[in-house]
Parts: sequence; C-alpha cells; structure tokens
Amino acid sequence: MSIIKFNMAARCESAGRPNNEDNFQLTDNLSGYQWSFITGKEVDLDEKGALMVVCDGMGGMNAGEVASGLAVKTIKELFYYDNLTPPEMESTHTIKQYVEQAIIAADNKIRDEGRQNGQFEGMGSTVVLAWFVDKEVFIGWCGNSRAYRFNPSSGLERLSHDHSYVQDLVDSGKLSEELAFDHPDNNIITRSLGDSHQQARPEVKCFSLCNNDVILLCSDGLSGVLRDEEISAIMAGNYDKINRLRNALWIESEKAGWTDNVTIALCRITSGAGAADPSEAEFIRINTYSSLLQNENV
Repeated sequence: MSIIKFNMAARCESAGRPNNEDNFQLTDNLSGYQWSFITGKEVDLDEKGALMVVCDGMGGMNAGEVASGLAVKTIKELFYYDNLTPPEMESTHTIKQYVEQAIIAADNKIRDEGRQNGQFEGMGSTVVLAWFVDKEVFIGWCGNSRAYRFNPSSGLERLSHDHSYVQDLVDSGKLSEELAFDHPDNNIITRSLGDSHQQARPEVKCFSLCNNDVILLCSDGLSGVLRDEEISAIMAGNYDKINRLRNALWIESEKAGWTDNVTIALCRITSGAGAADPSEAEFIRINTYSSLLQNENV
C-alpha cells in the first residue's frame, strides 16, 4: 500500500487589526507525544493522521482571543494520540462523529467559561478543521472560516459552506455569489461556538485525497478580501512550493487591503494518493495567474 507523503505551512497574525483574535494549531503526526510540524518538510502520514485547526474569535475586551484559544485547546486535547483509539477510527462514520463531538466539546467549553467569568460573557469563535486519515480528509466547521482544495488538474473547490446570513441569501436565490462578496452584512454568522442561545451545529464532510491536492484552511481575514478566483490564481502559480504559497497568499491579502486578522493553514499532498480526476470536482479553472512570488524559491 502506498504511503501518503505531505507537507504543511501556516501563518497567523493580527494583520489588519491591533489585536489577534485568531488561533490555530497544526500537527503532522497525531501518533506523536508532541504537537509540532516543521514548515515545508515532507513527511509520511501516520496511521492516526495529521490535523489542522483554525479558529476566528469574536467578542470585546480580548474575549475573542480567549474563545478561539479555548476552542483550539479543547480540540487539541481530544486529538491527543491516546484518545484516538480503534473504535474512534473504525470507519468513515465514526471519524465524522468524532470530529463533530470535538467541535461540540469546544463549544461547551467556551459557553461554560462565559457563564463562569462575566468579562467573557458573549464571547464566541468560528472553527474549521481538517483531519487527514489514510487517503481521505475530514473537514469539520461551524461558522464562516473556510476550507478549500486546490489541484492543478481540477482547479479550486470550496469544501466548506459558510454558516452566515449572506450565504443564506445566496442559497435562497436572493443574492448572487458576486454581490455576496461585498455585502455589508458579511460579518453576520448564523452558527458559531459559544452561542448562548443554541448549541453548536457543526457540519462534517469527507473527501478523497489526490496527489498535488492543497488543502487551505483560513479565517475570513483572507477569504473576505480575496475572491475565490483570486485565491485560485495564487494557488495555481505557487501550489508546488508550500512556503512560497503561504507567503503569496499573505502578500496578496495585504495588497487587497486586509481589515481583519488573517490565518492561513496549508497541507499539500505530494505523493501516495493517486492522480486527480478533474471530472469529479466542482472547480474554478484558471488559465492564467499572477503572484509576486511565483518565481521565488522559498
């Protein structure tokens, strides 16, 4: 059986705001004792897989930072190697169930902290995570932080579906995707972690992996200033160098006039997963691209 080989890269900073309320975590080896990864280093996918998590906090007086931090910490604890026993990883169904339970546990932790500490009342966070297991990736999310997949054979596809007021307008046919991008109510989300009125209702989906797939997780600090076509163009020109791609996305989002914190988490499947079939994906095909870093070796 072929072994999946992959590499990772990430960046998370305050960017367009004075305080960073985003949080993230990556590990390229869930069987290890330590959560860590070496940026850009190609590694083999372990039997328990690899994980990327991105959370975008919200709430005044630094509460957003607390909420996103609690979400990442809770998910990290649940994905420690000794918690990932054979029953949790028995099937696609049990893996999806575990992702859902992890996100709900993060929601409960944030709500409990808000009830016990008045200064954090009303804090919340989005979450999007990617769990790489064998030749599949499990995407779980709640809110409007996004997951994308790019492959040079098939282009860009959005793997998550925003839980937001504007996305509901698009889904109901009341607003076009084009107009949705600049809609003034883009910041209104309909699902989140920490909502005192309802328990989190995450979605979890499973996708087969292919060689040269690049999975991108990001907060809306990135997807709110770069359209999907722009993200696809940047990825098309830089997908084969994970550090260069991270830097290109960062520079282009700054040039686009970022106004929020920005988090980028990337994983590229280098080999072992099989070739992509462009007929099986919904994609945006880009024939040309532009990036300041397209010829830079990082």
